[in-house]
Amino acid sequence: MGYAVIFMHRQFSLQPYSRHYSYSTNCFLDFVELSNDGGIEVNSQYVPKMKPILERYQKAKQDGTLLLINFVTVADYLFLLRSVTQIMKILKERAMFYLAAAVSDFFIPSQKMVQHKIQSAEGGLTLTMDQVPKFLKPMVTNWVPEGFIVSFKLETDPSLLVDKSRQALTRYGHQIVICNLLTTRKAEVTFITKDSELKISLSKEEANNGVEIESKIIPELVKRHDLWIKNTKKEQA
Repeated sequence: MGYAVIFMHRQFSLQPYSRHYSYSTNCFLDFVELSNDGGIEVNSQYVPKMKPILERYQKAKQDGTLLLINFVTVADYLFLLRSVTQIMKILKERAMFYLAAAVSDFFIPSQKMVQHKIQSAEGGLTLTMDQVPKFLKPMVTNWVPEGFIVSFKLETDPSLLVDKSRQALTRYGHQIVICNLLTTRKAEVTFITKDSELKISLSKEEANNGVEIESKIIPELVKRHDLWIKNTKKEQA
């Protein structure tokens, strides 16, 4: 089964393909040079790495398999997320929702924001922030009850990681929590379901060769999603 991706991202954050050459990783200007005919070309030493990325990006655009949606505020995000889920609801069990990171844990609602610049002459500043509304429960229960939903859990204390992930599954009723530790998040994750636990990690050789943990996460999710679809169809038969 082929996949098309709707990618919601905060404005100016890293995006698919271009993330390899963004201002926060590698400035793309460092990879191009002026040619003798007055044009611009990619420095020959970077072509082997840039060419396959460009080919995949152009294929995704040509096939229409990547839709980028950006947001600025928490309110924007929640509105757009609900809108997207309502559109994708028609896909039922064929839709996968990959909630890779919390947009924010706390925010200041618009009605509590000051209208003008806060004056520093008034001394120190104390902010009281509200908790971002928990959307996972209504998403699972009402928005896309037939969808395959994956959330993430990031912790700094190893003793809390698995227990808090299982608590999230019980509380929200979705299919998978992918949990990781802050210190090893790019090299190791654990898939948690109601009745299973699977650790996925990079070897030292893979890490040294620039392999990304997502290259192992995604195939595992695709396999589990395919199984979810088959089991759902059996139950409906």
